[in-house]
Amino acid sequence: MAHNCKNLIIHCIDFRLGKPLKNYLEKENLLGDCDILSVAGGIKNLLSPKRVSDKDFLLEQMGVSINLHKIKRVILSNHTDCGAYGGSAKFDSLEEERKFHIREMDEAKRIISGIYPELKVDLLLGKIMPSGEVGFEEIKI
Repeated sequence: MAHNCKNLIIHCIDFRLGKPLKNYLEKENLLGDCDILSVAGGIKNLLSPKRVSDKDFLLEQMGVSINLHKIKRVILSNHTDCGAYGGSAKFDSLEEERKFHIREMDEAKRIISGIYPELKVDLLLGKIMPSGEVGFEEIKI
């Protein structure tokens, strides 16, 4: 029996995203219709991997989701204060950090669209506030 889903989300393993991301997926009616690929740094592995095998792993897992579950859309999700990128302290302002992550996600979108032109690629920025609260911003480019 076929078991397909329409979406794949790629995001960082940061524990602070767990419950807020689950709530976001539920709110958007994606929970139960979404493969979830969680790796340290998320799409950083595609753009500036520590090892070539990190990029290969990410692309291989995407391929599995496409071939096995017939996904139609990938959601790329970076987040602020990501340790893999050096955290918020690396940036002079929250807006600078936001723009950086949007550029990263846009570049990853271009790469994925070049490999899988049939997929829709959306961008989602997780914003971790100093209070620990997490919000999500859908990025339209």
